[in-house]
Amino acid sequence: MAQDRTAEQWEPREVDRPPVVQSPEADLSARLERLPIGHPSSPYRDDGSRKPPPPDLSQYELPLPDESDSTAKDPTDIAPDVAWECKGRHLNPEQSRAADHGLAFFREKEGRDGEGNYGERGLTPDMRRIEAQLDHGNLVADTEKFALKDSDRFKEKLADRIALQPDESVGNLISRIHDGIRYTFEYDDEHYTEGVYNTEACIEQHGYELTVRKPRWDGEEYRGINSQWREPSSGVLFEVQFHTHASWEAKQKTHMAYEKLADPMTPPEEKDELRAFQRRVAESIPIPPGALDIPHYRKEGS
Repeated sequence: MAQDRTAEQWEPREVDRPPVVQSPEADLSARLERLPIGHPSSPYRDDGSRKPPPPDLSQYELPLPDESDSTAKDPTDIAPDVAWECKGRHLNPEQSRAADHGLAFFREKEGRDGEGNYGERGLTPDMRRIEAQLDHGNLVADTEKFALKDSDRFKEKLADRIALQPDESVGNLISRIHDGIRYTFEYDDEHYTEGVYNTEACIEQHGYELTVRKPRWDGEEYRGINSQWREPSSGVLFEVQFHTHASWEAKQKTHMAYEKLADPMTPPEEKDELRAFQRRVAESIPIPPGALDIPHYRKEGS
């Protein structure tokens, strides 16, 4: 992981200057610069703008709104770094840095260390243990790859929330982002409804608290169930989706349309076409037995 280099560099006299030797880090940096735009390791986004440097996770901690320690540092009270812009959205340097703090906090709670490895603690190891208890259903493929929201998508969501609630503290807005960590379970149609209830029961047995359940099997553009959960000890929120194989496949198929619909720069006529496409895909998804009877739920105060 890239580290900030803040040490002052001593400038030797010309006669003392040693021969220039390309360091492995500099060679790697040069090779990354030559990667084509769009490559996952390229330092540039698809639109040609440079990605922000990855944060030093060891320095970050996000205070939660219900913490009683009045001396806790506000995540926005930090040295300015760089502003962030993407798809017409903008964060100033302090807001962008606070988002990096939030992502580092979520990364820790998800269960990864600074090198991206998992131990026994954290949400993802717990989700794997829950999966092993189920008679029906499993986590979707590449769960570990997608459990943590991408930095740009996280900052897009934060920018939207700031636009809607400009007087709210950035720290509070970050702490209420419920899908910074997210999981998806999928089931055969005939075991879907039973599987959802059993999975929820297992998650609760592991100490997590259901705060919101949003069934959308009657949706015109999306079918499935999205739910929100809280880890009581830290208050961290995370999302769990429940899908059949067909509804999960449809979600993947319409992902690009969903991204474009969320982009404020997408023209209105294109958005109409994208919504029509999502409706066609949703109509093709069989509704599993009993799914329409699964109730909405919102915990009081959530």
